[in-house]
Amino acid sequence: MLKKLLSAVAFVVVATAMSAQTVIWEENFESGTTLPVGWTQQTAASDGGWKIGTNTALSSSSFPIPNNSSGNILATNDDKCNCNKLNDLIITPTMDLSTIPAGTPLYLTYDLFFAKLSYQAVTEGLSVMVSLNGGAFTKVKDVKGRTFWVTPSGVDVSAYAGNLDVRFGFKYTDGGGWLYGAAIDNVKLVIPDNTLKASMAGVGISRYLDAIPAYLDYSKFWTDGQMYLTGTVSNPGFVPITSFDLVISNGTDTVTENYTVDMPFDESYDFELPYTVKQGPNAVTITVANINGGDDNDPADNVGNASVEGVTPVAGRKVIGEEATGTWCQWCPRGAVMMDFLTNEYSNFIGIAVHNADPMVVGPYDTGMGALIGGYPSGLVDRTFNDIDPTEFENAFIDRMSVEPKVSINQNVDWDDVTRTATVTSYFKFLEDMTGDFRVAVVFTEDDVTGTTSTYAQKNAYAGGAAGPMGGYESLPSTVPASQMVYDHVARALIGGFNGAAGTAPPSGPAGTVFSNENTFVVDPTYDVTQMHAITILFDNSTGEVLNAEQTDIPNLFTATKNVDQLVSVKMFPNPVVDEATIKLNLKETSDIQVRIVDALGRVAIERNYAGVSGEQRLPFRVGSLPTGAYMLSVTAKGQTVTTPFVISR
Repeated sequence: MLKKLLSAVAFVVVATAMSAQTVIWEENFESGTTLPVGWTQQTAASDGGWKIGTNTALSSSSFPIPNNSSGNILATNDDKCNCNKLNDLIITPTMDLSTIPAGTPLYLTYDLFFAKLSYQAVTEGLSVMVSLNGGAFTKVKDVKGRTFWVTPSGVDVSAYAGNLDVRFGFKYTDGGGWLYGAAIDNVKLVIPDNTLKASMAGVGISRYLDAIPAYLDYSKFWTDGQMYLTGTVSNPGFVPITSFDLVISNGTDTVTENYTVDMPFDESYDFELPYTVKQGPNAVTITVANINGGDDNDPADNVGNASVEGVTPVAGRKVIGEEATGTWCQWCPRGAVMMDFLTNEYSNFIGIAVHNADPMVVGPYDTGMGALIGGYPSGLVDRTFNDIDPTEFENAFIDRMSVEPKVSINQNVDWDDVTRTATVTSYFKFLEDMTGDFRVAVVFTEDDVTGTTSTYAQKNAYAGGAAGPMGGYESLPSTVPASQMVYDHVARALIGGFNGAAGTAPPSGPAGTVFSNENTFVVDPTYDVTQMHAITILFDNSTGEVLNAEQTDIPNLFTATKNVDQLVSVKMFPNPVVDEATIKLNLKETSDIQVRIVDALGRVAIERNYAGVSGEQRLPFRVGSLPTGAYMLSVTAKGQTVTTPFVISR
């Protein structure tokens, strides 16, 4: 309902200094889910345009509206309908402002959530509009984007005091593309007060990545690492802010920073301050104080909090980042940029680009990824952080690098240039007592992959810079020709399946248990083996977690280390076994040994014990009545167990 200002009150406002905000009219959308009386809209959207409801009801997966209050809001959601929101105009009731003397300060205020995002080189927009005497709407203000609710935002509409027929509007446009949306609440027409206010929002402990470029918040970061305290100080009051202090405290140290600014109503200041992370929890409080040399009359929103945990990377761990990508995916250049950044920044990060529906696809790998993600680009980090954006990979990597590994891995990669066969011998050592369903997989990747057909051309949403810089892709066309594209970290083969092969690791063993696994791959003649890598991964099949991994170039020979110092080595040949095989043992010391054949369910099928064995020995083995299937040969000497998988095939 329109609240009319009495002429006597108007006289007081003009004649005296303002001491309290005067609300002439307001709407909070709490009367129901239909437009309030007098509100209208102009829209061509198939979903009906602007709607009233809770933030949850009006949100969608790519346009989640944060909670602003316990009640209703007014919003338009282009992401949800992907329909025509080129001109979505919501209009207030007609207002009679003729009793307000011309020249009286007057503001239209509103709570606002609008990020002004871009997609496919199109940027959404939101404008505040006005119409006089039933005429056409004209623009009063273009709204700038922020990633949080601004309470309140607004615009000076003093020019319309004294008019009989005034209507205001909010016009959202998706620019003809598939964009996001806007939300408003608590719309008011007010005569301003002289109350000094400041607010703090969006406080975080961030790192700036030139590769993206953007500030990213982190839950963990390296101890003594350099980050930034970021946030926004806004002016929700009508008295201009000319100066303020930021008081920063992490519970141990307190620092005050001084700022001189020019911030009228609804303007803001984004700050960034260097911050060195200390070991353990870092809980930082930032308070805006000493505003214009005095106190804020409404200090409730003057404080922001952020936290990060300082961690030290553990030794012996490698982290797998699997990126779901495709040449058809216009946002996937973001994934390529992040994968290059992480592999260049961290020697412990192993990147694998799993392609979908393009010439580089590996079917079983693509299928497995598809079951764990919701879109492209996205990916997995150690199969512990699943369906995350590539911009979140570093955060997940840091988290995983603070977790002590349960197993160490080394590998040899032999290369036969005549047969183009790579033989990967993987060596594992349990670093603690282990019981579970553990499985081995080996992945081969290739860098500097190129192609000549159009299917190697990369779609690129960053063309022209409308979506911001992205590692140089902003200077490339919307379809980057194959002749200009080079792909790295490309998965070329997956051996053992997406979750690893059953029976390729012992189901239990004490700390110090050592076992090995051997796999071969005949490399396609079109692949450049000098750009290829072999990656051994050990999975915990019960959780899907990557326990550890190792990556080396082809070929690669390592000298035995303390991580894999085998008392006994074992091989079985031929493999697969049809009827009879030979078990080859080599013992560094004279030992009593136990030889077991274990099936895929962990059951002991055959067990033999030998006393005083030393040096190289060859033991005959007949499969007898054992059924066809996968098995594990396990040899134990002086408490150390070594295993190797084999298959019985008839």
